[in-house]
Amino acid sequence: MSRVIAVKKRASNSPIKTFLAVLVLYSGLIAAGLYAVFGSDYPGISALPYAWAPMVSAGVTIWLCDESVRDWLGQLRNLRAGLHWYLVGVGIMMIGTEFENIVAVLLGGNIVVPAYPPMTYIIPFALTLFLGGALEELGWRGFLQPRLQQRFSALHASVGIGVVWGIWHVPMILGGAGDFTVFSEYMLIIIVQSVILGWLYNNTKGALPVVMITHASHNMAPIGDVTGGVPAAFGILSGDAVFYVLCASLIALYTGSQTLTRDGTLPAVPGQLSEHLPQRGPHAD
Repeated sequence: MSRVIAVKKRASNSPIKTFLAVLVLYSGLIAAGLYAVFGSDYPGISALPYAWAPMVSAGVTIWLCDESVRDWLGQLRNLRAGLHWYLVGVGIMMIGTEFENIVAVLLGGNIVVPAYPPMTYIIPFALTLFLGGALEELGWRGFLQPRLQQRFSALHASVGIGVVWGIWHVPMILGGAGDFTVFSEYMLIIIVQSVILGWLYNNTKGALPVVMITHASHNMAPIGDVTGGVPAAFGILSGDAVFYVLCASLIALYTGSQTLTRDGTLPAVPGQLSEHLPQRGPHAD
């Protein structure tokens, strides 16, 4: 019993380090198990437990810190952020996915819509939202974002989360689970997407469903299939990377790096007791 108390005390002193330690431990065990069962070529559906790592790590850390797991999970009920935020989030991800097609059509290319049967879009979206990648947001935005930006600017917190988020995917990339592009481009995309998702989280006062639905919408296939007219420049850097970099840059310039919000406010830290919150002085953008 005294050992458990000691562990909880250490965790409460450094929740971010505890989260990262649990993340590495849980992810390593799951990746090792998948490799032992399937070798170096995982079936996509088998990797779902790996996608739960950020959520599990956040929940375990909050429990170890004697904070409120119920309050942390309560972010899932924060649905009333305004329809426009859902539309903005999904719209950004869909335009990014279709950016090369949009440019190609403007240059005279021919397009077929939809490119795939309807269930090709519905099933991946539903799986990602309720069972897969969107649940990561309970850890990335629902835990790390509000805690990191108590100490660092929201922009730096978002970039840092993006780096961790990208590196965390490496075992799945090596295992062939998922459709990943060139790693350097993948890291760029995931870092700038982290800025976009951090912006959505902060501006909706921690409305995690907005972030989760936005995350899930990125995993859908392109709606259009274009022949001809795609600029050769997209062979160097993909259209979605170009568009997301542009969006993240405009967001940072418009809102300021400190909070990524125009009113300079940040959402509360879910689950964390107020007396344990670090005190942060005023900052200027």
